[in-house]
Amino acid sequence: MASLLVSTDEIELLYGLRKIHLPKVIVSIIFLMYRYIFLIVEESRTGQQAIKSRVFQKSYCTVNRRLTNVIGNLFIKSLDRAENVYRSMESRGFDGNFYIMEKENAKGSLNTALLLIFILTTASIKVIELINVI
Repeated sequence: MASLLVSTDEIELLYGLRKIHLPKVIVSIIFLMYRYIFLIVEESRTGQQAIKSRVFQKSYCTVNRRLTNVIGNLFIKSLDRAENVYRSMESRGFDGNFYIMEKENAKGSLNTALLLIFILTTASIKVIELINVI
């Protein structure tokens, strides 16, 4: 499972979950969790660095109190960020669904371009032959 998450793009994961007919609400929740978990981890690292940078007595009570403060601040920051994200998504017309445009198959585009070049080349040769005959 971890190798799938690491090796696959988040949009492809979202598309795959939709293809196996997972409910849209569940897919949206998974997508948002995946997208913002990295921000929460970064905020927790910042909080840990803040604790380490302050020189306090390292008794169990002091460390425990500081840790609960960091966790509380992390929770409050997460709620504020979630509210801001929701407001911004709502202002952009978010209706609870993530719409995914299917990627155009690169091989299909290449084949189409090669076919077009082949047709133009063949047509050019026929036109040149026709002009030389006249």
